[in-house]
Amino acid sequence: MLMKNSQSSDTRPNHQAVASEFEIKTTTKAIAIRFTNQRLSAHAGSATFWGWLRTHHWAEQLAGVLPHLLPRSNNHLLPVEKALAFMHGLLCDARKLTQVAYFRRDPVVPELVGIRRVASQSALSRFFQGFWSAGTNLRCFRPLWYWAMNQLPSAKDGYTLDLDSTRLLHEGKDQQGVSVGYTKGGLKRCLHPLLAVLADVRLVAQLWLRPGSAACSTNAVAFFLELWDNLPRHVRLRCVRGRMPVFAFRNC
Repeated sequence: MLMKNSQSSDTRPNHQAVASEFEIKTTTKAIAIRFTNQRLSAHAGSATFWGWLRTHHWAEQLAGVLPHLLPRSNNHLLPVEKALAFMHGLLCDARKLTQVAYFRRDPVVPELVGIRRVASQSALSRFFQGFWSAGTNLRCFRPLWYWAMNQLPSAKDGYTLDLDSTRLLHEGKDQQGVSVGYTKGGLKRCLHPLLAVLADVRLVAQLWLRPGSAACSTNAVAFFLELWDNLPRHVRLRCVRGRMPVFAFRNC
């Protein structure tokens, strides 16, 4: 399916003119090509994701925990609209807020995400200033974490938890926690996060950022114990794997 151009009214068509429909014939079949005035978009993959989230009422969950006050401007965007636009940018591999704001030019994105419009770079920057303390972040993201974990079914034999660490290279301006650490490319400025993954469902259950100079086992016990204390009762663990200190626990 292709976008439709207007045909010339003259006896000789313009270079941009196309027929409303034509066929490409091969030895065994014919392929029909038609034209439409509907808008085309490259967001087929993200459309599937947003359609799935909508069935789980994710936007309502997110709106209920964001710490921001509701704006009073006549031309305002709700905090949840800014958050959803930022999420869409992440899905489309945006690396900067300016790249998220680029989707303001795409008329399909607001309809796809379920917002009125994509926020500007300055609006997104002010939005993230609302997460000003560890307590504020915890009150927002802990309920979302519980919501995600409660989507999991209760596995009869329990889940397998993998503990691991990785390296996140950091280039550019200084950022809290970034320090020189060992990477595959040698000593570089990086972060050294801890990961806990439920292997059966490929779900990241917890992540802690650490300085790049941290050892693999630094804070690993506290990391696991926090996850262990907060897991919903129906999410049972049958084993813990990882290149970490050995953990002893009861299967409950």
